[in-house]
Amino acid sequence: MRKIPSVLCLTTIATAAIAGSDYDKTEKTKAYEIRLRIAGEVMQIAPLRDEIMARWKKESAEIREESTSDLKEVPEYFHPYSLDANWRVTFENDHVISLSTNTFIDQNGAHPNGEFDSIVWDKRTNRVVPFHELFAPGRASEAFKTIAAAARKAWIRSMTEKAGADADMSEADQGIGADEKKLGHYALTYAKGDTRANGIVLLYGPGEVWPHVLGDFRLSIPVAVFRDYLTPAWRAEFK
Repeated sequence: MRKIPSVLCLTTIATAAIAGSDYDKTEKTKAYEIRLRIAGEVMQIAPLRDEIMARWKKESAEIREESTSDLKEVPEYFHPYSLDANWRVTFENDHVISLSTNTFIDQNGAHPNGEFDSIVWDKRTNRVVPFHELFAPGRASEAFKTIAAAARKAWIRSMTEKAGADADMSEADQGIGADEKKLGHYALTYAKGDTRANGIVLLYGPGEVWPHVLGDFRLSIPVAVFRDYLTPAWRAEFK
């Protein structure tokens, strides 16, 4: 078993995850401070909770290892690493729950970073729903092409707000394409009071595709853009 140097002096602060309560756990040492928060609705779905915990275990292990190593090797230039993930619900009904996190990451670099992750979860089958499964057999490629076109327009509107109309709009194609892997992290969205989703949002973290200085991009795509490609079951989940 690997021994952790006593200098780390581990401190852990946790909020109990009882039914209906949010999960909130912080782990702090001289090398790092990591925090995981999960909405209470999510904690009540054990397989979904386990999915998030598995992702967190991998991501936080990298921070622990890298920060501990840096503290030992370059203590004179070191400041503690940070990792803060907050999983929030973006939509939920009896069949589906959608959530996302914009994780704060500071790895002792020139500036902190943000990184999105998302999950659309089918409560009936207890599993993650890949983006392409929203669409009827043989229609996913058409759907992604149509969604990508709408996403480019949304990106250009956002880019104009961030950098002005003279910015290079051709950069949209660096991160947006008619492919599941080039459409960010998708989550479902809804209007307050509705029990059906009204669209999706495509999430890109700062520096994930475009220059870090531009910040993150959250591209909203209304269901009208892709309704015709949905399976009957998924069409019923949207307005």
